[in-house]
Amino acid sequence: MVRISWHEALAYCEWLSQKTGQHCTLPTEAQWEWACRAGTATPYAFGEYKPGVNNVANIADGSIGGWNYGRAEPGYSDGAGFTAQGGRYAPNAWGLCDMHGNVAEWCLSTYRPYPYRADDGRDDPRTPGMKVVRGGSWNDTMKYASSASRWRYQPHHPV
Repeated sequence: MVRISWHEALAYCEWLSQKTGQHCTLPTEAQWEWACRAGTATPYAFGEYKPGVNNVANIADGSIGGWNYGRAEPGYSDGAGFTAQGGRYAPNAWGLCDMHGNVAEWCLSTYRPYPYRADDGRDDPRTPGMKVVRGGSWNDTMKYASSASRWRYQPHHPV
């Protein structure tokens, strides 16, 4: 699913919970980063990014031309112009695909400055405010698709 609001993402989790009988929800920001890193300490689950390495994630490359105001990863090619089918790129060590790039992902957490504190209310879905988005997308360069990169959007905004 792409271009949905945080509210729509939570509604989908509720629907899925009812359908499966399992509790499903968005990950907290900390859970998302832990899953993305898959035990690594590098900015990317596949290690350090070095220019010239290609096809490790769906990010902004030359195939989208000037569509995103000319921002593209120099010399990078991933074989996709825009959103790609899930699982096209190699999974991380825990078998999770597309944690870097392709489509940005909503987290349950309300955006708060770091350091992260699980007891400050940020992981309570009733907390008002902008919500966290992680992972980067096909429209971002590698820098913005790292395990640590984070954004904030209003929960009604389709991301």
